[in-house]
Amino acid sequence: MGAVIFHHVYKKYKGEVQPSVKDFHLDIADGEFLVLVGPSGCGKSTTLRMLAGLEELTDGDIYIDDRLINYVSPKNRDIAMVFQNYALYPNLSVYENMALGLKLRKIAKHEIELNVNRVARVLEISHLLEKRPHQLSGGQKQRVALGRAIVREPKVFLMDEPLSNLDAMLRAQTRAEIIRMHSQLKTTIVYVTHDQVEAMTMGTRIVVMKSGEIQQVAPPQQLYDSPVNQFVASFIGTPQMNFIKGKITHAEDVYYFETNRWKLMLPESYTPILQQSPYSLRNVVLGLRPEHMMLDGEQPVKREEWTVNAQVDMKELMGSDTFLYVDTGHGSQIVRAQAHTHVAAGDPVRVQLNMAKAHFFDVDTGNAIGQGGGPKCD
Repeated sequence: MGAVIFHHVYKKYKGEVQPSVKDFHLDIADGEFLVLVGPSGCGKSTTLRMLAGLEELTDGDIYIDDRLINYVSPKNRDIAMVFQNYALYPNLSVYENMALGLKLRKIAKHEIELNVNRVARVLEISHLLEKRPHQLSGGQKQRVALGRAIVREPKVFLMDEPLSNLDAMLRAQTRAEIIRMHSQLKTTIVYVTHDQVEAMTMGTRIVVMKSGEIQQVAPPQQLYDSPVNQFVASFIGTPQMNFIKGKITHAEDVYYFETNRWKLMLPESYTPILQQSPYSLRNVVLGLRPEHMMLDGEQPVKREEWTVNAQVDMKELMGSDTFLYVDTGHGSQIVRAQAHTHVAAGDPVRVQLNMAKAHFFDVDTGNAIGQGGGPKCD
């Protein structure tokens, strides 16, 4: 079992005005793949290091399987950590690197051999067991580091930006290896990254952090579809969400999003959300993802009342998609277009905004006002 509980955990370094981690309160289920994501300095690695025992808590408690571990040394916490820099012993073979932890625990030689060979087969590195680290590629080194952690059969794996030193292709391959490993072993993984693509493709749940605080905890799709504030909306998604300032007005029970150029009618599904909103509707931010802003003629259903004029500033070819940076009169917005669209920089275009997928955020707090009557996140 590898359930983890953070109970109102704080970390404040000497000389700091604000805590690096503030009121981190979270339950992690046994077997879960939890990803901590956020910009540099948000406190995600500090949180992981407190769980590992490499940083002392300023306040709060951490439990593994209902056992308080605040004062338990790292080697006695039954965890295994995979680092960004692999941390392999250069003078030892791959086999010896993987076996070292078991030798230190006085495990029988035949058991060590069985465990190392079994894990090597899972990670497809059996042919590398006699090699030294300097003979390996970056991806192979990372798989050896994973293997060294797996053979220990810990309750919890901790991974701190383990793929950041790899090139794009190796990153994708190793990401797939870790996902496959988790599906086979069913062990709890707490994974830190600044890369939201990694977070979205790997985690069963994602914790988005900012300035030491949890912003939202949710499964990947829920996080993408229903961000609780503008920070989460902007951080999750590639390219990021488009934002336009305006206000929400209503007449005869019909609500509109208005700017100095637009007056766009909102679907009826927004009415109960906006009627009950505790926020002022006179100063809001509209959020729309690039796939919800489409060129006139490329959308499945034409809605003239949601269509606006724009001009293409830049065209970004991505193979399966093309992203257009367009000037709508409200700054540059990103439109997802078909792969072989023929528009070019400087062309005037008509863009349809899918207002049924619109998000609205309060300008002062950044909090979400609502999104089309869809499910809310905790």
